[in-house]
Amino acid sequence: MWVPGFISGREKLWAYTVATLVVLICWGVIFLEGGRIRSFDETAFIAIADSLATHGRYADENGELTAYRAPGLIFFLAPLVKMGAGVVGLRLANALLVGLSLVVLFHFIRRISTPLAGLIAVALVPTWPVVIYASSTLYPQTLAALVLIITVNFLERLAHGPFPMVAALAGLSFGYLVLTIPVALLLLPVFLGWIVIHSRHRWMQSLVFCAVSLSLVGAWSMRNHMAFDTFIPVSTSAGYNLLVGNTPEARHDTSTEIRFPEYVYADLTGADEVAANRIMTRAAIREIRNDPLRAGTRYAGKFAHWFHFTNDLVSDKVIDGGASGVGIGTREMVLLISYGGMILPLVVHVALRRQFPFSPVELLFLCLWVGAGLAYAVFFTRVRFRLPFDWLIIAGNGMFLAALAERYMKHGRKNPRHG
Repeated sequence: MWVPGFISGREKLWAYTVATLVVLICWGVIFLEGGRIRSFDETAFIAIADSLATHGRYADENGELTAYRAPGLIFFLAPLVKMGAGVVGLRLANALLVGLSLVVLFHFIRRISTPLAGLIAVALVPTWPVVIYASSTLYPQTLAALVLIITVNFLERLAHGPFPMVAALAGLSFGYLVLTIPVALLLLPVFLGWIVIHSRHRWMQSLVFCAVSLSLVGAWSMRNHMAFDTFIPVSTSAGYNLLVGNTPEARHDTSTEIRFPEYVYADLTGADEVAANRIMTRAAIREIRNDPLRAGTRYAGKFAHWFHFTNDLVSDKVIDGGASGVGIGTREMVLLISYGGMILPLVVHVALRRQFPFSPVELLFLCLWVGAGLAYAVFFTRVRFRLPFDWLIIAGNGMFLAALAERYMKHGRKNPRHG
């Protein structure tokens, strides 16, 4: 395998250097922003984490028990709040996750491909600015990216032998992924499909994987049942998200400034969190049934929007100073160019698939990327929601570009220039 002289044998060092620099960049952004709240999501996550750390209650800013926010990120934040971390400290810790993700990604890709492929993947990830933005803001997608990479890493190992412990670890990480981004539960068929197709011990490993992951999610569901005396699998936000994406005024490319039908507001009067979830779920189903053609067309539009490079940010309209200090026009241009850099290698790989066939793991990356779009389109799609799955596409790009470099250098050695 050809590797440039200054990199050969030092891929791990370079990868760790990139990971460190990315964390430092995120920290720089965090210190520049100070304690300014960049999203209402941050306020909600911090309030619940503070309640959990201080009083041992999973409660919102009003002190009311809640299940609206999935607990994955909050479980990460609560111990830090217990130790006295404020907004800036929590963001700094969140940024460390992206560095850890890059390290895990390098070792994963190096194991299944080459060290150069791992290094290229690590170097490409921070060229997608959404990684930096999400890592310097308290969003669950950064943690989800780490957990997703770990899950896929364990799944790939299951193809090489009867490893009950690895299957259990894969189930544990997948369960935590669901607790971090609940829509991941809809991707269970993709993960199980991989085990069934690629493992010689498919049934035993599938059983262990499901048992462990469902036990973890089930434990949280039991908490919800004890708190609200009703079955709530992960969170009570599903109804709101479903209605936002399927109300008559919804558009395929945004979830902002959406108004529900008037009957919904009437029904919501005096409703608590659990009742509101049921009301909005029923309303969403009603609107879908009332106009299935509109719902189907919008679903296709939302799925297409999954692959877009940008979307309107709620924070730009409701947060003082907007989502970031970068102007919207400049931000859009940077996103367009960087997203092109992420998609172009994938397009070229598809065009050259006969010369460079997709490996089973690369196909898993694609299935999860597309499958997540199909799942989120049931509700609504946003660039930030796609972020954990973008890591997988970038990892595949690293593998392809490393193979392309190797093929080019072998060809060059066979056909040296003379002059």
